[in-house]
Amino acid sequence: MGLLQRVFDACGLTTVSLTTLREYTEFVKPSLAAYLEHPFGFTLGDIKDENTQMDILKTVLNLTTEDHAAGTIIDLPYRWTRDDLREMQLQKLRK
Repeated sequence: MGLLQRVFDACGLTTVSLTTLREYTEFVKPSLAAYLEHPFGFTLGDIKDENTQMDILKTVLNLTTEDHAAGTIIDLPYRWTRDDLREMQLQKLRK
């Protein structure tokens, strides 16, 4: 997404990426990213948790109304607390 973001930004469009892997996002360097410590596949929250999903979307969209230096990664305050799925996924990824 970071490569496309730069193209859109060059055309005057404001963009933001939503990411669950900070280290990859730091490597790709999108113009603006919002980071969540959620499991893969649950970026916006748990299934049918519409309140959290809407809160995350509103928070991310509001980031586009503020000025940020290029390459900024914003840590969002939302946390996955249901189980240890994220940690299990990260362990598998690191093997």
